Amino acid sequence: MKIIEFDKISSTQDEAEKYVATGEETIVLAREQTGGKGTKGRSFVSKRGGLYFSHLVFYDDFPAKNAHRIIENYSVAVALALKNFGIDARIKWPNDIMVSKKKICGILTRSCIEKEKVLFSVTGIGINVNNEITGEIADIAVSMKQILGYNLVIDDIFRSLTELFKVDHDREIYKKLSCILNERIYFTRHGEDHFGVAKDILPDGSLLLDSGETLTFEEIKII
Repeated sequence: MKIIEFDKISSTQDEAEKYVATGEETIVLAREQTGGKGTKGRSFVSKRGGLYFSHLVFYDDFPAKNAHRIIENYSVAVALALKNFGIDARIKWPNDIMVSKKKICGILTRSCIEKEKVLFSVTGIGINVNNEITGEIADIAVSMKQILGYNLVIDDIFRSLTELFKVDHDREIYKKLSCILNERIYFTRHGEDHFGVAKDILPDGSLLLDSGETLTFEEIKII
């Protein structure tokens, strides 16, 4: 695996995608991003002091119907890594890592699919480590430093994560680490708010509500 490091870069996600032609597993790591990418086209605040990287992985025979397992596996790896540092991290379906209803890590995956197979994926991960959480995001985000009360060695967290990435984590661990099951949630669809209780995360990665309805792409919030 190749690791490419930058002090400052626009987006590790964009940079990692430049290495697809090499066919080599690659991680692009940056101390700061000026154009970090979040879900649904939003920007991801990436101030110095956090851990920001994107992981390019190639697959030999990975069915597209199981593509959701990529994001599940990364989510489990991050949650377990944070637990190794004394933080009770939980997963908010499908890919946010939370601590006491505040976001500590965002994960974004893009997969290339052809003929019902995943050829490769690029997964961007941004963890709030020692960076200051200020302004309008202070109510919804938190850092490891805020929780633990001291600065951490970012490289130690990165090494812990790369070891956990090598493991194919059981789906039951993903569900066990969930912070939404049996919780009342709401989501917006076609401009209207909908409410329900999250009952299960199904084998296809969708979220089952108490009404029997399933969610696939909706962004949810815990009430």
